[in-house]
Amino acid sequence: MKSIKTIHIHKKTPEGNTTAVDDKIVVEAPLQIIIAYTHKSERRKEILSVTMRTPGDDFNLVTGFLFNEAIITKASDIVRMRYTSDDESILLAELNEQVEIKIDEIKRNFISNSSCGFCGRLDDVSQKNAFIPAERNLKITASTLHTLPALLQSSQSLFSETGGAHAVALVNTKGELLHISEDVGRHNAMDKLVGKMLLQNALPLHDAVVLFSGRLSYELVQKSLMAGISIVCAIGAPSSLAVELAEDYGVTIIGFLKNCSFNIYSGAQRIIQ
Repeated sequence: MKSIKTIHIHKKTPEGNTTAVDDKIVVEAPLQIIIAYTHKSERRKEILSVTMRTPGDDFNLVTGFLFNEAIITKASDIVRMRYTSDDESILLAELNEQVEIKIDEIKRNFISNSSCGFCGRLDDVSQKNAFIPAERNLKITASTLHTLPALLQSSQSLFSETGGAHAVALVNTKGELLHISEDVGRHNAMDKLVGKMLLQNALPLHDAVVLFSGRLSYELVQKSLMAGISIVCAIGAPSSLAVELAEDYGVTIIGFLKNCSFNIYSGAQRIIQ
């Protein structure tokens, strides 16, 4: 399934004229995630979630999603992934027989997420992954941070064609791009990035910095924590819960990042002149 769709539109010009043109828009389509797992020597299948995503990087998306939800801890926990529908709208992840999951607890978390956004999640962040707390000795210069918005903009191929995609970039402390993921949803973009790194056995990302194209939510800081990232930047503003979570776990939050200025919301000790 393609990530970009071409449609016919009517374009209004500044002069007041209307012309018929072709336009490219980002694709948003549902993906049903099913897991196969072993419970008491019995093989089971469960529908885990349905997410609205941009197609094209589904295996990384599902890998990152399963990791960020603490269903898996390493790439080898997934034996195989495959589509079970011709239109690539259903993806089955077959888990290793050694992976133990509490399906009822997982489903309760998903239900609480859909009702209030974070209910039941604040207390279990530190129990999910050994990469928490994040690295406390990482440093980055202010001048390097100033270069990141331009780097992000020049690397967003999906956004440059459609104007409708979020992005998350992974960089090192020298400001060099390591990986970028794009999606119609910013949470999906982060899952894609984490999934890619997990499959490359590159976690934890203690020496890396992430930059988000939009605002910074609690869940994005949580996903960064899961991957061991200690410096989280955003072109937009962070939410109150994002800052509170960052302060609790020693994460540096940079918001309103531009080529000449930025705000430090937590972890100022990691930013050097």
